[in-house]
Amino acid sequence: MKFKILEKLDLKAPCSILLIPVLQDKVLENPLVARIDRALRGVIAQLADQENFKAKTRQSLNFNTMGKIGPKRVCLLGLGAAEKLKHETYRRTGGLGADWLRKFRAEDATVVCQVPKGIKLTVGDIAGAVVEGLRLGLYRFDKYKSKDDGEPPYGGPGGGSLFCCDARGKVMKGVKPTLEAAVRRALTLAEGVITARELVNEIPEVMTPAELAERARKLSSGIKDLSCRILDEKEMAAEKMDAALAVGRGSENRPRFIELLYEPPKVPKTAPLFAMVGKGVTFDSGGLNIKAGEAMATMKMDMSGAAAVISAITIIARLGFPLRCAAVVAAVENMPSGRSYRPDDIVRAMNGTTIEVGNTDAEGRLTLADALSWAIHKLGAARVIDLATLTGACVVALGKTTAGIFGNDPGWLATVQQASAEAGEKCCNLPLDEDMKEDIKSEIADVKNISATRSGGAITASLFLQKFVKETPWVHLDIAGPAWAEKKRHYEPVGGTGYGIRTLVRLAESLAAKSGE
Repeated sequence: MKFKILEKLDLKAPCSILLIPVLQDKVLENPLVARIDRALRGVIAQLADQENFKAKTRQSLNFNTMGKIGPKRVCLLGLGAAEKLKHETYRRTGGLGADWLRKFRAEDATVVCQVPKGIKLTVGDIAGAVVEGLRLGLYRFDKYKSKDDGEPPYGGPGGGSLFCCDARGKVMKGVKPTLEAAVRRALTLAEGVITARELVNEIPEVMTPAELAERARKLSSGIKDLSCRILDEKEMAAEKMDAALAVGRGSENRPRFIELLYEPPKVPKTAPLFAMVGKGVTFDSGGLNIKAGEAMATMKMDMSGAAAVISAITIIARLGFPLRCAAVVAAVENMPSGRSYRPDDIVRAMNGTTIEVGNTDAEGRLTLADALSWAIHKLGAARVIDLATLTGACVVALGKTTAGIFGNDPGWLATVQQASAEAGEKCCNLPLDEDMKEDIKSEIADVKNISATRSGGAITASLFLQKFVKETPWVHLDIAGPAWAEKKRHYEPVGGTGYGIRTLVRLAESLAAKSGE
């Protein structure tokens, strides 16, 4: 989807739909809305009164112009109160606009953004957030559908236009380069999130470890300064990745290890490396500790962390951030068979730590043990973050829209939390409770992969991972809740959400900025 920046708003110019975000209780105070209302002889004032449209958050007023002006339809999108405006407000408003584009199968759209007085957001912030939400909201995973309500699936408008003005409705001079850059960044980010959603939503018959590795190779191909390295099962064994290999042993689809490395030439090879590690279980049946049918139904999403870090590094490279960065994934499928690893087995991770297997459905932490070890010991990462759909306990604690965040370094943890807040992706800090280390103590190995109790499962899983990072600044995001949407919310359709990508990109951007100071 491409956007053209308009330097004036011509109401005679034809388009399928005109989208206008408006402030609560100030509908007709918006000079552009007032201008359209005059052209339509008071229709907006009448409809707003009849429909009790106050422009509250999520409210919208949509109507056919009956050919009286160029746009076929006008849709007013409620922003809510001015004092509560933030990036996410505009992102969600863009998603609301996407719903109307889909409903009317719009061929094109014009978006009009006014910069209200007295807010901290810039015109670039507003335009970028609306465009991002619009693009994300248009996405659907429909490659296997022949028809949608009797019609071919809607692929979105062919193009769009964007007009931005000040509080008086006047065009803002000299901002076109800013708007072009903001839109370009927003679309790059949105397309990266959509790429991750596609990886997560793909059926598990197709999205095997080998396929995930091949997709990573294709996605990185042709991107400047981004390299891809894939290890097969034998090469993983040579690197002593026995923990990840144990998980994948029961499947006919053999494991793969993925390393994506971004090293821009202007950044010294000695500069600190930022590593992103993603859980890459392409389907999780639970192994011999097999899941109940209902619990297994969405387990193609157990590689959401992998999809996030693969997509994030491609965005980082496309945007050209000046920092060394890596994405690391141990991709496996956890299936039961005569070759499967068993409860009571002991496996040895890449860093030499021995792990007693208490439950084969606590498999993600075993794959992460080797991936974290690779990032730190092979790549020499100075800072690490991992994203994993790790525990149901975290979903019970925080719900479906908030990730759990853990960290061993207060400064690094705060940096990630700030990036998450700026990206509009919710997370909640949970403790690495030292007293709970006893719960994963093993009598016959260095550590056990499952807690001795049912309490605090997200915490004990994080304590397990901590053993493989030692003193390296590390943050763990348990994304089991927000990685998958069971129902549509804002700009996220049912399925994979791409959670974490915006946080990772914002985090990389802040690290790059600090390194240049």
